[in-house]
Amino acid sequence: MSSQGIISATKLETVKIEGDAFLGFDNQLNYFSVRNNILIKNSSSTKYQYNNLGLGKIYRVDFQNPLQILIFYKNFNSVVLLDNQLNEIKKIDFNLKAIPVTIEAVALSSQNQIWIYDSISSKIGLYNVNSDAFKWISTMLENPILYYESDYTHFYWIDTNLNQYRISIYGTIEKYGLLKKFDAVQLTKNGNYIFQSEQELYYYDLKLNRSSKIAIDEKIISKFFFRDGILSIFTQNEITNYKIILP
Repeated sequence: MSSQGIISATKLETVKIEGDAFLGFDNQLNYFSVRNNILIKNSSSTKYQYNNLGLGKIYRVDFQNPLQILIFYKNFNSVVLLDNQLNEIKKIDFNLKAIPVTIEAVALSSQNQIWIYDSISSKIGLYNVNSDAFKWISTMLENPILYYESDYTHFYWIDTNLNQYRISIYGTIEKYGLLKKFDAVQLTKNGNYIFQSEQELYYYDLKLNRSSKIAIDEKIISKFFFRDGILSIFTQNEITNYKIILP
């Protein structure tokens, strides 16, 4: 793989994490992990846990809103919403809805809505948690979703052909371009992203069509997570935080 340039990384600290898998941290620096299929939230002073083994394996957790955390139990086609202390607010079983849907992707949106991608219709939509109403905002996607992220106003996805798109809450779809092959990826902004290839991390600039290697010490990367200029590397029950400045 060709790359141009090196992005320096300044090591900040190493933090012990209780869990089999590190998920990341929110904008209040609460760390999220999963251990024995139990969601764990570690704040500076308190540890919270949520356990619902009856819904099977935790597939994904959305913690971009510290006051409303979403857990996706894919095998049971269900979503659970939690408050900031991991108390259950609402459980949504999509198997019981009048409109049959099989959820392949789900994430928080705005105004009591959540993003959903239904594999039956191959469409992206918004589900209103309060009114129990679906609103489909895309046409049928050409290819299945391989990876996705969201914010309150946009849903971003990479399809199985490595094409990258985003859709707004109003249904406007933009195509960013074709990604390089990756082992793991996280979108940053403006179509750019950090990706892992083997045991190296790179930053890809879409406009420049250029990859830059990120210089870190770790030789084995179990998971990485980036937010607000902080790059976290998870290895053997601890994370090492780096400060990086992206172009």
